[in-house]
Amino acid sequence: MPESERSEASFSESIDQLIGAIRALLRGHWSLLRAEIGAIARDVVVTLIGAAAIVSLIVTALLGLLIALFLILGEGLFGSQLWGAAQMTLLLLSLAAAIASSILRIEAGRRGRALVLGALAGVGALLLTLLPLAWAPGPAAGLALTLLLAVVLVDLLLGLRTFETQRFTDRFMPLASEAELRATAQALEDLREEALGGVAAEVGEAIGSADAAIGTLRRTITRVAETLTRAAERIRPDRGGDA
Repeated sequence: MPESERSEASFSESIDQLIGAIRALLRGHWSLLRAEIGAIARDVVVTLIGAAAIVSLIVTALLGLLIALFLILGEGLFGSQLWGAAQMTLLLLSLAAAIASSILRIEAGRRGRALVLGALAGVGALLLTLLPLAWAPGPAAGLALTLLLAVVLVDLLLGLRTFETQRFTDRFMPLASEAELRATAQALEDLREEALGGVAAEVGEAIGSADAAIGTLRRTITRVAETLTRAAERIRPDRGGDA
């Protein structure tokens, strides 16, 4: 084999070897990246599951502590754990209804009215159980507080019936931006009409000027033609004066 052919073959083999090495390197990096992404994904999933478990356990522990606290208060203050359980349930439900009322943009007066009605019902029940019925102070106070929370919860739930969809959805709409866009569009429309009017006036003036110039040119050409005609008539050889 000639030396030139051997050199060309060696060069081609070197190029092929280089391309093969580049491909192998890219495949190696891709495989390593996939393995790392898989490991990272597993670690993320494990971390999220662990965080969810921790939060769930903490919430459960706090809830258990809250239940125990209300039961102890019910037993110690009102003479029965049932009062504590009922009041805890009504209190949590009332808080949930109040939050829902605020989120749904129910008027604040409804929530204030619920508190007033609950306070009146509680005070009325307390006076009724203490004076005419001669209950012990503990059970009377337990009934009054339970009735207060029940009235608040019922009135808050009734207040949710005044929910207005338009008022709720308006908070998620860019109304100010929409108004500004409309104002800008109107200004652009007025500017367009003004510009078109100005262009029309300019074009009209230009056309009028062109007509005036054409008229002047036409009159000038007519006078020149008449002058040349008269001159031609003067020099005609068949005129009588020259015969």
